[in-house]
Amino acid sequence: MGKRPYVGKSRQEIRDQVIAKQVQIKNSDIPAGWSLEAVDFANKLIQRKPANRLGVNGPEEVKTHQWFKDYCWDKLLDKQITAPYIPREDEMIQIANENRRDSAHEIDSESILSLRRNSVQAQFGGYSFNGSNNNNNNAKPQSTNVSVPAILSTKAN
Repeated sequence: MGKRPYVGKSRQEIRDQVIAKQVQIKNSDIPAGWSLEAVDFANKLIQRKPANRLGVNGPEEVKTHQWFKDYCWDKLLDKQITAPYIPREDEMIQIANENRRDSAHEIDSESILSLRRNSVQAQFGGYSFNGSNNNNNNAKPQSTNVSVPAILSTKAN
């Protein structure tokens, strides 16, 4: 077994370590079969500062990267490209079951406490979640200025 890349006594300590260091794929760590263009592409996507990431200036910046030099974007847009991998039906059923199981887990108490912080709540001002799934992709929001659900309330219950 290997060791964890980050260690800490709390999630906050680990998070601080992750945020403090810029990760980069080094030449000695290039996976087998990867080109130098693929490594450059990945490194430009994982920039710590969003302003330095590939694509910050729009999708054309990504599409014109050297890794995509021979890629036919028009064929993709015209749906003329076959997916390189199409899962079997039994794999799709397994994935669906795993997704159901994952969503059924309860929120742990540490997550609930972190969601109650005013700094976190401020990010969601004006948004709400009602829990219904009507599968209506064309539905327009009823209101953009609604209250936050009780589970996310900053006041103790």
